[in-house]
Amino acid sequence: MKKKSIYLQKYMVLAILFLAGSCSKVQNGLTNQTDGKSLSIPKMGNILQSGLNYGDTILNLTYESGTTNSGITGINPTNATASDAAYVVSPGETGDYAIAHKIIQGDPGYYSDGNYRSESDADQLPVTHFYPGDERRYEVSVLLKDWTPWNTGDPVNETNIFQLKLTGLSEVPLQIRTQRNAMLLRFAIANSVPNVNILADVRPYVNQWIQLRVDVKWASTAVGYMKTYMKLPGQSDYVLVDNKTNYLTYNDNNTAGQHGYIKWGLYVAPANVTRIAYHDNIRIINLNQPTTAPGLIWGNSVPDANPAYLDGPYTIASNITNATAYNNTTNVYQHPNIKYQAAQNIVYTNSTSPAPNPGDNVVGTPWSDFSRSTLTAAGMSGSTPGPSGRYLLGSWANAPSAGTPSPFDATEYYAFYLEPKSGYYFNFTDIKFTVLRGNTTHPNTFVLRSSVDNFATNISSPVTISGTTTPTAISFDASALNNVSGPVTFRLYAYGATATSGSMLVGVNDFQVNGQVLPNP
Repeated sequence: MKKKSIYLQKYMVLAILFLAGSCSKVQNGLTNQTDGKSLSIPKMGNILQSGLNYGDTILNLTYESGTTNSGITGINPTNATASDAAYVVSPGETGDYAIAHKIIQGDPGYYSDGNYRSESDADQLPVTHFYPGDERRYEVSVLLKDWTPWNTGDPVNETNIFQLKLTGLSEVPLQIRTQRNAMLLRFAIANSVPNVNILADVRPYVNQWIQLRVDVKWASTAVGYMKTYMKLPGQSDYVLVDNKTNYLTYNDNNTAGQHGYIKWGLYVAPANVTRIAYHDNIRIINLNQPTTAPGLIWGNSVPDANPAYLDGPYTIASNITNATAYNNTTNVYQHPNIKYQAAQNIVYTNSTSPAPNPGDNVVGTPWSDFSRSTLTAAGMSGSTPGPSGRYLLGSWANAPSAGTPSPFDATEYYAFYLEPKSGYYFNFTDIKFTVLRGNTTHPNTFVLRSSVDNFATNISSPVTISGTTTPTAISFDASALNNVSGPVTFRLYAYGATATSGSMLVGVNDFQVNGQVLPNP
């Protein structure tokens, strides 16, 4: 109940109207990043969290109001008491104004929140908070004003300039800091992730604007991502400087009201050193995709993607020549956002003496195959390959002895390969097969694995069937496979034979790979 109250608070928050100044600070269309999309930055934000669309701007701090809170109630400029701990400067990065933060290490006027710091934050602006499941882009431009260079023998204190922070925890998911003369990323200690040096030497860029961008999927388990980009003076686009995937981004401590928020300014400096930094164009952009119901990604084309049964020339069946011929209703389907290439006219001799020429085995994408070193094609249903065909294989391992079923063998499998188009990724939900076996002594236990972890672990639990030549439906929960942005191969293994001799037969009549194929943020 505690978590529900947090999320209710998040989505019931009233819309907050953000003020913006001159149009020069509003860029209607950002330059594309390496793997992203251009997003429109509106002049004003007036958005309920529950109604966000992809690319909506949640926060747009331009300081064109000429005030240290950019004219937005809830933005806290600083908790330091010195009169110049936070002040407005002109010009800004792209308009008339920006904010400056200043600290003097050792001077109590710049001491706040338990250390020498002067930082702005948006903690009192609920619409900007983040929680597990949120996907956000954070942008900030920073200028290191008259930055004191580090020399050998000087203290090595880090100075923080931007934070993605959690309430109720001393650890911080991400800090962007300077140390010595470098700029680096510092991550939550609990993740045991080392610092990443993103700029070896800041000195050539002192008194110039550096643009930073961080894309995050907030997750309390290792299914999130955190991608950091930098755009230096003279560069035409953002450059990816760090990329963390399958990563725990939100260290959830189950505290009532826990949430994340942003801070920018200055935190800590070497002894007796004055630090000043300017910040401008601080933005939070929603990257959550519209809700897309999981559905069929690929299914029922086993034999056509691999003419393993035929000796001599083979041409793919006419009804599988292009992806648009597939029908989602009948489970004969290829999602429009996975790569498709029809198989070529090929020659493949299904024998071991002489060995098949791999160069002859030109198949379409996606494709299916089997472990040719140990298994052999053993027939199909019907006279020609097609969606109604069956992929029957023989030579599965025999039982080692009477009463001892054959164990799992990593060299014996069906393989299924698919790949998203450039700019898309997979969220899998489940993968289903209709299987059969030659008789009651042939393999009866099935395991599914994937190339995501190099086939090291099972995708959900093994499935055991009792049927023989009667087709039997089996299913594997693949929901743990999220944010898969590259090619993936699934392998379906069969074992558990009780016969000690003879050719063990296992067939796959059809299959369905279900989930989502979504555009990258």
